[in-house]
Amino acid sequence: MKLGGSLLTDKNKPFSIREEVVKSAVDQIIEANEKLIIIHGGGSFGHPLAKEYSVSKGLDKSIPNQIYGVAETHQSMNKFNTYLINQFLEKKYPVLSIQTSSVFIKDSDTISTKSLDVIETALDLGIMPILYGDIILDKQGSFSIISGDQIILELCQNLTKYYVSKVVFAMESDGLYIVDEDNKAKCNLVTECYSNELDNLNLADLGQKIDVTGGIKGKLSFIRTICKSRIPVQLINGLIEGYIHKSLTNQNLNCTNILINA
Repeated sequence: MKLGGSLLTDKNKPFSIREEVVKSAVDQIIEANEKLIIIHGGGSFGHPLAKEYSVSKGLDKSIPNQIYGVAETHQSMNKFNTYLINQFLEKKYPVLSIQTSSVFIKDSDTISTKSLDVIETALDLGIMPILYGDIILDKQGSFSIISGDQIILELCQNLTKYYVSKVVFAMESDGLYIVDEDNKAKCNLVTECYSNELDNLNLADLGQKIDVTGGIKGKLSFIRTICKSRIPVQLINGLIEGYIHKSLTNQNLNCTNILINA
């Protein structure tokens, strides 16, 4: 399950946490008590710093203090992750922070996933791993950002011991919206579609906050690839009480379900 950064934080206010939203999400996840990997986005902790120092674009010596900015971006995400971890531990629920930048490393365009056994071993022990969008170092002498969506894709493609039954994106909207062909001023929720139909959707522009990892169109690119691994995807509104729990326990809800083609 991906807990979106814009769901858990106010992206318009740096280093802000929506405490009630986080508390509700944590309570629902604990109540569902499924074998689960959580990934959370950067929100107002990661994106402003990453943008300020152009971290996603890699090493650029013309940017003042960029290397310091890389370290600061990482530490900011650590703080956010620690807050989330503590919410679970205070309720005696076993979770483990997995530092993304220590598990993944790039070599040019290739991401190494040789350390994923730590995640699977945690699951074996009944511990829920929690990863997060982070910086990623590159063996070629640079760096960039690894988004929560990218992390999910790498896990779907490279976990060997566990089969991923579905991927859930908890966001602050009900899912994907398309423009109403009869009334261009309206938009309609896509409740169900097949992965091979995603390219043909006339998506409505609902407005996007600062996001250095690509926004909804970038997310769709990852979703298409996730579906190639025969894994269905669900986009849900994490602000609606009970929706996270209902999704994890496979109950019906008003959202976008992306199905696998036969």
